[in-house]
Amino acid sequence: MEDKAYMKRIMRLKDRVLNTRPEMDLENALILTRGFKESEGEPFVVQKAYAFRKQCMEKTVKIWGDELIVGNSGSKQRGGLLCPDTCWSVLDDELDTISSREYDPFYLKDEDRESFINEIRPYWSGRSTYEKWLCQIPEETRILRDCGVLYINRKAVRGWGETTAGYEMIINEGIEGVRRRIEETRASLDITKPGHYEKLVYLRALSLSADGIVKLAARYSAEALRLAGLEEDPARKEELLAISDICGRVPEKPARTFREALQSFYIYHTCIFMEQNAASYNPGRMDQYLYPFYKADLEAGRITPEQAQELLDCLWVKFSEPCLFQDEVTAKFSAGYPMFQNVCVGGVDENGMDAVNDLSFMILQATMDVQLYQPSLSVRYNMARNSNAFLKRVTELMQLGTGFPAFHCDEIGIQMMLNKGVPLKEAYNWNPCGCVETNLAGKMHCYTSYADYNLGSVVEFALNDGVSRKYRLPASVRTGDPRDFDSFDVFLEAVREQIRYIIRAMVAGSHVNDDICQERVCPALSLSFEDCISKARDYAWGGPKYNVGNGLDAIGVADLINSVYAVKHLVYDKKRVSMETLLAALENDFKGYEDVQKLCLECPKYGNDDEAVNQLTADLFTFIADLIESYDSKFGHMTAGILPVSGNTPFGLEVGALPSGREAYVPLADGVSPSAGTDIEGMGAIIKSVSYIPHGRFSQGTLLNLKLDPAFNQSDSATQLLMSFLKSMCTLGVFHVQFNVIDRDVLIDAQKNPERHRGLLIRVAGYTAYFVELGREVQDDIISRTAHAAVC
Repeated sequence: MEDKAYMKRIMRLKDRVLNTRPEMDLENALILTRGFKESEGEPFVVQKAYAFRKQCMEKTVKIWGDELIVGNSGSKQRGGLLCPDTCWSVLDDELDTISSREYDPFYLKDEDRESFINEIRPYWSGRSTYEKWLCQIPEETRILRDCGVLYINRKAVRGWGETTAGYEMIINEGIEGVRRRIEETRASLDITKPGHYEKLVYLRALSLSADGIVKLAARYSAEALRLAGLEEDPARKEELLAISDICGRVPEKPARTFREALQSFYIYHTCIFMEQNAASYNPGRMDQYLYPFYKADLEAGRITPEQAQELLDCLWVKFSEPCLFQDEVTAKFSAGYPMFQNVCVGGVDENGMDAVNDLSFMILQATMDVQLYQPSLSVRYNMARNSNAFLKRVTELMQLGTGFPAFHCDEIGIQMMLNKGVPLKEAYNWNPCGCVETNLAGKMHCYTSYADYNLGSVVEFALNDGVSRKYRLPASVRTGDPRDFDSFDVFLEAVREQIRYIIRAMVAGSHVNDDICQERVCPALSLSFEDCISKARDYAWGGPKYNVGNGLDAIGVADLINSVYAVKHLVYDKKRVSMETLLAALENDFKGYEDVQKLCLECPKYGNDDEAVNQLTADLFTFIADLIESYDSKFGHMTAGILPVSGNTPFGLEVGALPSGREAYVPLADGVSPSAGTDIEGMGAIIKSVSYIPHGRFSQGTLLNLKLDPAFNQSDSATQLLMSFLKSMCTLGVFHVQFNVIDRDVLIDAQKNPERHRGLLIRVAGYTAYFVELGREVQDDIISRTAHAAVC
């Protein structure tokens, strides 16, 4: 594609992003603080909307050279936003280290530091939702968190990500259509009826937010017109005038053209990031809701396929500008500034028929052209409906080695939505969200990844009577001295009891979080959820059509299976090692017990299609799914997932040696992948083993990372072989897979000489990042993954 004329523009836009250092952007936080001061005495939701509107009216509006799609959630091209109403202290804790920390550093200017110290911090001290969370967290949850068993995703720091807004409604109806919906609801209310005053207050907040979005677009229109008056290049002057006209119309009014639809989408997209600093606001099924505009423009002669591709590519560069700001600990769990903006193509339509269209292919092409870390691109592949031509193009993108796309078996994704209580007709319209979670645009409320739990610690506690080996503290339920376990069933029950205790502690913390987070209102996001408007009920309060209990996500799948099986095999079945000796070996990290470690490592391992190990996998993870789904929240059944991002690395630092043969304080296995180096029977055996996890029950998604040696691509039949592998995966009912196709030596050189590899993309877990922006431990973990030269 490099020979196409528009690619020169794309490369200039791309280079500017790659050469811009991530920086703390406190302008929005400062405006928000002043907005809350000005609106003191108003209901909190009105204050939030007033402050958002003020941000729209006062934030810096920039249009960079060459841009055709404009907008930015902050004032800096690669900026990290702080939302002090959710958590101001995340920056306060790191004022002196934020610019130099190992994971995801942000440059902090002196003047921004002073604004934070003198104005932002004094106002928000004691007011943030995170401070309330720290006061109210249940004690058992706190202990498990402090001992590295739970990672309670710091949602008090971040906003309402992990959702898919109703972009289609904004594009098709415009903000003026949303305002009509607000007025219709308002007209149905009577302030003298109980509860209606609160609804009227909320509708006022929605109206303020809607007004802010329109005013922001008008400011971009004015800025484009100003720049056009200064522009000497006729071609660029014409582009700026077109931007001015488009932003003067959308998103206030319904889009009429493909370009208007893209711009309407992006203005609104930046606005919800402005409202809440969050990862995972997902554009969703763009090939579906944008296709009618592309088709109409093409038929009317208003656009050519190449012009449309250029616009898409420009948007793809814009997706890579924002950087998620999170605290240093959280950054270790999802390193690389990931925004998790998940775009989806393929699958079926609401009738269950093939949904692939020309725009599906163009979105794949945009990812091929731009090759930046955002947006995340996911494919829904439906075995019964989607064509071989579509699958072939997907595999060709995979073979480029950028880590895109994430591949999803559509039939299992539909099952996951049914498991969340969504009727089949609507389940057909599911979209991947965040890493691999399942979502429904404009209709679903859920924290898909509320908390992670450490399955390595589960085994450690079962063998150490609930005591953390690292911290030497009782952290979990006391299940007894394992030397007294007279059968494998007794040991397995101790493992299950540890899981029960840990899951219960997470659910307890989740319920507290649900109450606190009702204060974290988001009227700008709620504008695109029809039911939030008709019910006059915010997204945070459960306003969307479907509300699901929070997601609880496992880390260390292979570590749990391999360790439990090793105890069964060595201690109880073969009696090769006594429990006494095994415990001593683990306590000493196998030093002086190398013979025991050798036996542990030689045990059958998950990922090699061993029948007994496979059955244990099915039993353990059916038990976990049953347990999690047995809990209810105010929003619905709790939900299970296996999506660790890069959390397997910091969780591994909390766990001592395990019966699998894994040594102490090294990374756990990532996702549903085998432990590094243990998958010796090839990729076919891996997916057979992985298929024993009941994927449809883990309805927040399951994540499989695989690594292909670049030698694989040298085969003339590589594409066909990869297509066959993906079809086999779907036949087996495995939900997801993603590939890194890169030489290990390249990664090692990038680690040693990062300046030579600034644009090197790598699939970390459910997201892609620049390899050189990852911390050393995460880099080492990626390098250690098994590289396969074949897919059989």
